[in-house]
Amino acid sequence: MTDIALVRGVPDSFTQALVLGVHPDIDVQLARLQHARYRDMLAAAGYEVRQVPVDETHPDCVFIEDAAVIVGTSAVIARSAAAPRRGEIGPVREALPAGLNVCAIEAPGTLDGGDVFTMGDNLYAGRSRRTNDAGIDQLRSVASSEGLTTVPVAVHDGLHLKSVVLPLDRESILVTPDAVEERALTGLRIIYEVAGERHRASALPLRDGRLLVTATAPLTTSLLASAGYTPAPIDVSELQAADGGLTCLSILI
Repeated sequence: MTDIALVRGVPDSFTQALVLGVHPDIDVQLARLQHARYRDMLAAAGYEVRQVPVDETHPDCVFIEDAAVIVGTSAVIARSAAAPRRGEIGPVREALPAGLNVCAIEAPGTLDGGDVFTMGDNLYAGRSRRTNDAGIDQLRSVASSEGLTTVPVAVHDGLHLKSVVLPLDRESILVTPDAVEERALTGLRIIYEVAGERHRASALPLRDGRLLVTATAPLTTSLLASAGYTPAPIDVSELQAADGGLTCLSILI
């Protein structure tokens, strides 16, 4: 069965995307070119790329990962703590492949997909600006039904868990130093982002064995190559300007 990549394009309203700090000037046309390259690289790696329609009323809709979490045979529809983003989930839910058991996070729980990843028998869930304990508790119930143990991870310096902790393979992660509760990551091999590139490195393992990495972090990329990975750099600088990373731009199924 071919792996599916759900993606969503860049709206004109992307200039109004939510950001943590001072709002940057964003070149929407360049962001679209970079997103098109991202889609091309997913297709070249063997994914069936399916595009969810763009929604101009939701500037952050390109960051589709936050709308849903795939946990084994289940799909968990998210409920962001950023209320303006909650309207993004409808079209994403409709685009999910048939056969998944679909459930949703309910109030008072909040959850963004960018706060969740699975490695081995563990599901790691970031306690962050966008995901709270009630949301993690609801996710834990789904994870348990899929045979997974939920490991909460406090996020200290980053929008999401996957802003600062990125799975590289089945046992290794790329970590921004002093950004999360690292004791929760015991048992995983940690490779640290180079200090001078803090919050510029992002990575996404591809099904063809390559590691998609951000071109804005060449020193960290060299470190990953030395560790045995095959990096495939891509420039997504305009998407990073709105606090995005490589995992944010797709839901891989």
